[in-house]
Amino acid sequence: MVAAALGALLGVALTVISHRAASRVTPADPMHGLAVVALAMGARFLIVIAALGAYLVFARDGLVVFGPALALSFVAGLAFEAVRVSNPHAPHTSA
Repeated sequence: MVAAALGALLGVALTVISHRAASRVTPADPMHGLAVVALAMGARFLIVIAALGAYLVFARDGLVVFGPALALSFVAGLAFEAVRVSNPHAPHTSA
């Protein structure tokens, strides 16, 4: 249960990082925004690799629950964000 909660929490945190990075892409300075998105993508990758590696080393049995919880919560967060942004009347980034 703890592994699932930690996986879901990390997935939500990664979704927040993605959303914040994407909001930095603006027509005024798109290259800076793209650099922020690229750095955030690299940071998210390293965070996930470190978390999965830590679970593999320290709590191998929990990895079976942690990994899918992490993946599903991240994908669900991105799907929710995509649906929210697809609404033409909702406020979202200018990019």
